Amino acid sequence: MVDVARWNILVNNTSIKNNTNISNTLAPVFPGNEHIASDIIAPTAEGYFDLDFNFKDADVSFEYEISVAASENSSVKDLVTTGYSVDDGEKINFDEFNSPIKETILLTDNIETRKIRIYVKWNDDENALMDNSQDTAATSSGNPALLQVNISFTQIAK
Repeated sequence: MVDVARWNILVNNTSIKNNTNISNTLAPVFPGNEHIASDIIAPTAEGYFDLDFNFKDADVSFEYEISVAASENSSVKDLVTTGYSVDDGEKINFDEFNSPIKETILLTDNIETRKIRIYVKWNDDENALMDNSQDTAATSSGNPALLQVNISFTQIAK
């Protein structure tokens, strides 16, 4: 008898089988600074959110890719990702905002979990899409600043 390979990956304790939507488990943290209160999004505000992967029940090598961008429904079109860290390590800055994050996990690596912290900010530099009046409208609209997060896992078959 031969067992069939398991393919049960959890993201923030939710199985990704059948294109599961995990949007309710993604809660960005905005710690604030001397000029912006905590848990507030404003131009130049920086924060992060975590993706906790558990692949102890995956019996094959695979690659994951994470892409993040401002949602079409976001009141803040200039919400961007600036970098990420792996397993509480140093921040890896992107060369360009919203760069994808990719990693290959080989079965022989014996890695069962991975924590990815993704850093976000309200971009307010010369490359920003919104001008000052649009920034003001976004902050007073009461509508949320939303990110679209896409994660794909692909088995490596050779």
